[in-house]
Amino acid sequence: MTDQFAFPFHEEFSPLRIAFEKFHSENPEIYEELIKQARALKAMGREKYGVKSLFEVIRWHRAMNTRGDDFKLNNNHAPFYARRIMAREPDLDGFFEIRAQKM
Repeated sequence: MTDQFAFPFHEEFSPLRIAFEKFHSENPEIYEELIKQARALKAMGREKYGVKSLFEVIRWHRAMNTRGDDFKLNNNHAPFYARRIMAREPDLDGFFEIRAQKM
């Protein structure tokens, strides 16, 4: 499945989308961790969950397991991750609630 289903054309070249794509390419493990957490919640019976809550879990784990520079996970990336995950992972389609992006 491609991202064309997850991202309307007007979002394709937005500054937020460009920043997300850069971050995602430099930190592919974040996508994998979000999927892992979402699937664990779904296995426990959750039908919906907030992606920003999962961001906070990742931040906490990173803070506990890294030294030096703080890891930065921008909240602006959350809706892009939610859309991408639901577009690419059929078992998580509809798991996150999303709204239209503000331009």
